[in-house]
Amino acid sequence: MIRPLKRIYARLWNSISFRLTFNYGLLAILTTLILLAFIYFQVMGALHTQRYQQITATAQRMAIVYEDQGREGLIKAINLIVSDRIDSERQAYLLVDAQYHKLAGNIDALPTSQPTYLGLFQGDIFRNGRRQPGHFIAYHLADGSILFVGQDLSEIDNVTTLILQGIAAAIVLAMVLVMLGAYIFRRELEYRVGTIRQITKKVSAGQLSQRIPISHAEDEFTLLNQDINTMLDRIEALMNGVRHVSDTIAHNLRTPLTRVTGRLRLALQPGTSPDEMRQAAAAAMEEIESLNVLFGKMLQLAEIEAGVRRQTFRSRRLDVIVEDVFEMYSAVAEEEGKTLELKPCAPIWVPGDADLLASACANLIENGLKHARTGVTIGVFVDNMGCARVAISDDGPGIPATEFDRVGTRFYRLDASVSGHGLGLASVRAIMALHQGWLEFSDARPGLRASMCLPAIGVSGNLTQGRSGNL
Repeated sequence: MIRPLKRIYARLWNSISFRLTFNYGLLAILTTLILLAFIYFQVMGALHTQRYQQITATAQRMAIVYEDQGREGLIKAINLIVSDRIDSERQAYLLVDAQYHKLAGNIDALPTSQPTYLGLFQGDIFRNGRRQPGHFIAYHLADGSILFVGQDLSEIDNVTTLILQGIAAAIVLAMVLVMLGAYIFRRELEYRVGTIRQITKKVSAGQLSQRIPISHAEDEFTLLNQDINTMLDRIEALMNGVRHVSDTIAHNLRTPLTRVTGRLRLALQPGTSPDEMRQAAAAAMEEIESLNVLFGKMLQLAEIEAGVRRQTFRSRRLDVIVEDVFEMYSAVAEEEGKTLELKPCAPIWVPGDADLLASACANLIENGLKHARTGVTIGVFVDNMGCARVAISDDGPGIPATEFDRVGTRFYRLDASVSGHGLGLASVRAIMALHQGWLEFSDARPGLRASMCLPAIGVSGNLTQGRSGNL
């Protein structure tokens, strides 16, 4: 019997919803008890203070009667008050002489007393053969007699009983409300967490398209669900990318390997001349070198995405890096009969790796020269958002705006007839992501404008001289 109870207790206590509801419920009940206790003592203190003031005022009036009319006048006043039956059932009077013989009043005997607060005495009052608790005060008069004035506690006891009953009802009501609130809180928490668990189980089972419903309430769970959905979007995109990469690699490997195998088989056939064998071997070597270049680019891209090169980040002059790449590709543009122009730019500092930034810039310039009709223009500047931009524009055919988001994904090529593996712009995107920047495309009208956007450190107002010409 004890073990099942222990297991139930352990299961409940291991639940964060149970612990939260229990702790906050206990805190609410304790707060209610403290508040009710404060109210109780305040009310009881006010009642006792009022009782003391009433008893003291009555005793002072009796003392004034004694001073004006003597003992006989006081006896008459007490008998008059007792006989009118207005407050005689609640008030208590007793006048005794020095030998404690009763002279007047509605008390049968001296009250048994013990001191209490504010100078009052609390004890039992014997009246009409009954004993009643009460408060009273004693006045010693000049002739040796003693005047006892007091009130019984029946009224205060009734009020105390009502207050305690109200407190008990309030505690029960508070416990019911706390339990109801705890139940609602637990159900809501289990529902919100249960929804997340259901979606994560489906995602674990391979349903990567599942997402957590987003409520209209802008609470912590909504923000958490949005973050989880963003993470799931990223995971799904990565998985789709892996599938796409796997399919593309298989395709890119199968075609050249098939050509290599076919040529080598032809070379091994009887009657093949030595020249034909050398040609087949040379063609096979060319295909293998192309595959080696492909794997090299993929390894470089994986290294960039892994963030290995981030440890080499320093403050770099972006304009100097771009100018160096410009110098290198000027000869290429001249051979192709195209222009390559670098607009004047101010010194711009960015955090990063100089080799990677130069590689990204070279990829964009090479891509621009490949598609340009007459030339490529390079601009380096800081935009209104404080981002350093390297904008490379060509006057080629451009690409549709619907393809902007796909350009830069691995192995993506808008024109399959153009040579290449489709990894150049993918490496640029990876380099920008490593530098906490991004790559964006826009319509140059005519042509395409590719912009590298990077966080800038500082900008100087002095312009460097631009370079241009028919190279």
